Amino acid sequence: MTSQDLSTKAFSATRLHDGYTMVGVDAFLDRAAAELHRLHALVRSVESGYRPDPRELVLLVTPAEISATTFNPAKFLSGYREQEVDDFLGVVAREFANLQKFVSVVSDADRPGDRGVSYHPGITGPEVAGKSFTRTRLCVGYKADQVDEFLDRVAQELADLHALAKSSPGSRKRDSDSFRSRLTPADISAVKFDTTWLSGGYREYEVDDFLDFLERELARIHEHLMFGSD
Repeated sequence: MTSQDLSTKAFSATRLHDGYTMVGVDAFLDRAAAELHRLHALVRSVESGYRPDPRELVLLVTPAEISATTFNPAKFLSGYREQEVDDFLGVVAREFANLQKFVSVVSDADRPGDRGVSYHPGITGPEVAGKSFTRTRLCVGYKADQVDEFLDRVAQELADLHALAKSSPGSRKRDSDSFRSRLTPADISAVKFDTTWLSGGYREYEVDDFLDFLERELARIHEHLMFGSD
């Protein structure tokens, strides 16, 4: 997930039923986007050998704050559909939680006697395998068993790649054949699922958003394994 994902995220508008005020949601996402941009820049610097000042490792937006954030209702004016905002904030909170783990590792590594470049693990295999989506009933959705099967493949691939990255901290540059990947970012981008109608499936936009996030995560890990710091 990038800061641009937060800045450009679009939600369905409400009119005659409850929603979140647009101004409140947009303002919060703008603040989170600025902090996400800073943290991702910090991650790249640390993975290149930079030793940050302790003050740089303090999150200005925390996962707990994201989870606890509430917005005023927009009952008679256009607002954002609440479920869409809540689902998206769940993904944002997970990214900030991963970054919080990363800065914690960096803080520990900066203690006297510790050395080495930290690796930002991002989302883990079990987190992918345990991902849940809203079920559909009277609208089109993706077949749940197909989505679950594909996410199991992604989960196993992430687990293997994380293990490889952690086994070679401060990684040297590798060529494209130096590690084998059973799944590529292009595979995630190209995956298709059958749709359901009048039977339980997964809400399509939730699955699509999560797959976009996983595609970027896999690309980031591949880049780290191939072009990690010397």
